[in-house]
Amino acid sequence: MAPSMRRKAYAKITLYLHAEKKEETGLHFKNVIVPIDLFDMVYLEVNDTMHIETDKKYLPNDKRNTVYKTINIMKHTYKIKDNFKVRIIKNIPAQSGLGGGSADAAAVIHMLNESYNLNMTEQELLSMASRIDEDTPYCLFNKPSLVQGSGNVIEPIAFDMDLYYVMVKPPFGTSTKSFLKRFVSEEKDNDKMDTLINAMKQSDYKGIHENTHNDFQQTVVKKNSQLKKVIQRLETLGLKGVCMTGSGTCIYGLTDSKKEAIKIYEKIVFDYPFVKYGQIQK
Repeated sequence: MAPSMRRKAYAKITLYLHAEKKEETGLHFKNVIVPIDLFDMVYLEVNDTMHIETDKKYLPNDKRNTVYKTINIMKHTYKIKDNFKVRIIKNIPAQSGLGGGSADAAAVIHMLNESYNLNMTEQELLSMASRIDEDTPYCLFNKPSLVQGSGNVIEPIAFDMDLYYVMVKPPFGTSTKSFLKRFVSEEKDNDKMDTLINAMKQSDYKGIHENTHNDFQQTVVKKNSQLKKVIQRLETLGLKGVCMTGSGTCIYGLTDSKKEAIKIYEKIVFDYPFVKYGQIQK
């Protein structure tokens, strides 16, 4: 293995989220997910003992940490005897629906695969990522995609337009695991999702922002009334397609103007613990 490695772990937002609970196989998704220009930095080096540190005191540095879990599974599966020191610089807020923990896990899978010349196939990468959580498979590839099943069926979407976001995370989060226990799925018409995908392929801004959707949003907003105020504020400021990402609590809005994104960002940057603007990655 190289003396030390580092990798960017990119966040994602969900433009469309549909989830169904199936008794036999658990939760099944039909999601449209895009990567954004927000990332954690993950540093990895061989160490005498397993050691994880982050720049955020509230994050666990033991086996509860997604990266710790990932390394242990990789060590066991590929008979890696080394221990590691991992340092994570967190820019993606926790419990936000932006996939930070999953992105960090995906970064570690890639680094160990490359360092130990494991030559993992795409299927082996997906299989490993699926053992971590439902977002890690997507985070391995980070392309605008339709993501289905338990998160491991990924179909890239041709997307080539300049689309910007402003996002806000209020001072509370949602634990995905505890939320999913409460979630009750409903039958949904997927025409809206198909319209969104076609709009992305055709660089149709209106078609994109009119069809964002999140099955989880109603449940989460009902529990956290502050979120409703965030949604209303972003809409009042002129952002389109305002929606929650993942299981929350981050709310984003879209614009096709970088200038407008910056202007809105500057109006609200000091009003919430986390505010970010940027570009959706192609």
